[in-house]
Amino acid sequence: MRITDISENWEFKQHAAFTDYYRPCVIGLNWLPAKVPGCVHLDLLCNGVISDPFTSFHEHGCQWVDIADWVYRTSFVYESDESDGLYGLRKVLRFEGLDTIATIYLNGDEIGHSENMFIPLEIDVSESILGGKNELEIRFCSAVRVGMERRAACFERERLNPETTFFDERAFVRKAQYMSGWDWGPRLVSCGIWRPVRLIEFESRIRSYSVHHKRLDDGRFRVWSETGIEGEVPFLTTWDGKEFEGDFDLIVENPELWWPNGLGEPHLYEITARIEGQDSIQKKVGLRTIELKQEDDQWGRSFEFVVNGKPIFAIGGNWIPNDSFPSRINPNQVAKQVHDCAEYGMNMIRVWGGGLYESEEFYDACDEHGILVWQDFPFACSYYPDSKEFLDEIEREARFQIERLRDRTCLALWCGNNEIQTMWEGKWGKPEHQPDRWYGETIFKELFPKLIKELDPIRSYISTSPTGSDRAERPNCNSDNFGDQHFWEVWHGKGDWVHYRDSGARFCSEFGFASSCSMECWETVFQPDESTSPAHPVVRSHDKTNKPWEIFRGLVELHYPRPNSLDEWVETSQLNQRDAMREAFEHFRISRKCAGALVWQINDCWPAQSWSLQDYARIWKPAGLEMKRLCHPILVALRVYSGFVEVAVDVWHDDFPIEISLEFCSSSARQVLRSLLISFEMEEIESETWKRIDTTEFDRFRTIVSAQWTKSEITRTTRSLCEPKEMISRIEKD
Repeated sequence: MRITDISENWEFKQHAAFTDYYRPCVIGLNWLPAKVPGCVHLDLLCNGVISDPFTSFHEHGCQWVDIADWVYRTSFVYESDESDGLYGLRKVLRFEGLDTIATIYLNGDEIGHSENMFIPLEIDVSESILGGKNELEIRFCSAVRVGMERRAACFERERLNPETTFFDERAFVRKAQYMSGWDWGPRLVSCGIWRPVRLIEFESRIRSYSVHHKRLDDGRFRVWSETGIEGEVPFLTTWDGKEFEGDFDLIVENPELWWPNGLGEPHLYEITARIEGQDSIQKKVGLRTIELKQEDDQWGRSFEFVVNGKPIFAIGGNWIPNDSFPSRINPNQVAKQVHDCAEYGMNMIRVWGGGLYESEEFYDACDEHGILVWQDFPFACSYYPDSKEFLDEIEREARFQIERLRDRTCLALWCGNNEIQTMWEGKWGKPEHQPDRWYGETIFKELFPKLIKELDPIRSYISTSPTGSDRAERPNCNSDNFGDQHFWEVWHGKGDWVHYRDSGARFCSEFGFASSCSMECWETVFQPDESTSPAHPVVRSHDKTNKPWEIFRGLVELHYPRPNSLDEWVETSQLNQRDAMREAFEHFRISRKCAGALVWQINDCWPAQSWSLQDYARIWKPAGLEMKRLCHPILVALRVYSGFVEVAVDVWHDDFPIEISLEFCSSSARQVLRSLLISFEMEEIESETWKRIDTTEFDRFRTIVSAQWTKSEITRTTRSLCEPKEMISRIEKD
């Protein structure tokens, strides 16, 4: 086998045939140098045609790029003769990722077409490649324009109101939905060759290699491989150093189990498949059982992950693509971020449905660090067409990705979509602009369950998130007490973070509170000589949360003083976000009926104000740093009231009684005013006991209280007996 990267000498231009359609966006017909992998926005930026969309207001100045068609081309030399041993081998052009509506030409002849960003495209060029120089060209049609045309045709066919909400052009093209804009990211739809292009020459090769396992009643595991070979040749496989001719099927007598982070070691076995002298694949897999338990109980219906027979509290966050331009995502950086999540104690990441199927490096890191993955299919907050042509395309996509990911040890759950059922039930948008049925329901309630049953039957599947109650007498997929919940009553509803206590979630898979990014991020957005303030138009432009400035600021000023500068806004908004997250996680962990909490969101795709724990500069905010305490096996929860404080504990092991140390200190002199020990027995923890301590003896404006498990400083949490703004005001007066 010989693999040749086709990554050099690429150039691009706006497609000439498009100039009559939209003249204002014409940049000329000259070829400009391009980088592959890449995208048109980055190529235009490198050639000085547009300004950086991440700086100032420049996002808005390059929207024309998405209406245009673009063409990329390169030339490469192919040489092979009988003497090199490669003559006569099959030759395939493999495009790992084309974004998105693309037609491919080789030496002037059309050889293929792509409609899906999420599926590699292979084209056999054994008969069409030339000895010597070859010309390769890829023409990209505007995904926006094609989506609009398909939308118009669908609406005419279905007799839908053109004003129908949440059924926009992005739903008609299979590309990452967030690129069309979200409430934390810009609208930069883009196009391009976002993953490598390669020429592969082979006689035989390994097309697929999966390893399946099943726990037997006696604790042993049956493990077997399934290898797809292209070509009639023998192949070898290995399991943990043992070699087999062909696929293996064996019993592991004393298995070393893979455990989620914090519950044990995530042990992985090494496996390989190879065709001698031609092709090989190496993988690491773990042995474990995992199920999503959903059972009716005294509260409603549970939503609890059970790993190796042990119920766990799933804790972590939602993951979005790491950049608005996927080709720019650095796999090593992603692996580092997953490592950090594990270091902070997280054991689950939800790959959110408006983004991408993540990279191999992402899943490698999750496997290695014991991070469970909740995998959404990439559908979010929209109706979707359900014509036969569209369903056929979705089936191709889903089959490829299920087969790609099904032997990932970290993969805990498949989920059909993000928030589409709750959107349908809640009739998002204007009531008069609603469709008469849920367009796309067939995808999530018929197609995906069928494919999961066929291709990955051991994995749990839910059709949507939140999934809630499907009881006929009370259908509400985002209710308390049933299934998973997206709790946005804080921020989008009542606003203040104290209302996290109102959630009755069995599993809260989305909740969050927005804050500013770091000053390091803002420094990349502003020009060096620009004066900045929290209300600066550029700051507001990099806030997609749709929260008016007065309300956003007001939510922070409930607890912190009014900021006079951008630096102060960064500090107070981030501290307020930290306070919100500790209120939320402490509530969910202390609740006996809640079995998981995944914060919205872990990361950012550009410099912005958002709900992220880590900003685009990859700096963890205070809320992110607080996760190390919030994810600790022993959590000390502390609430402050007028005249008393309350303490509660959540414990993930059986080390009872739990001794909690409390200290009341002077905020100015740092003198210990009073200290005491509080003991919690197992029964008190299981009954959600909050123990009350009187604080009327202290000056609440000058006193702070801290609580921690006596055996670990990491569990320490500190609060003031008044609002931070009140204490700051009193200190300033003093």
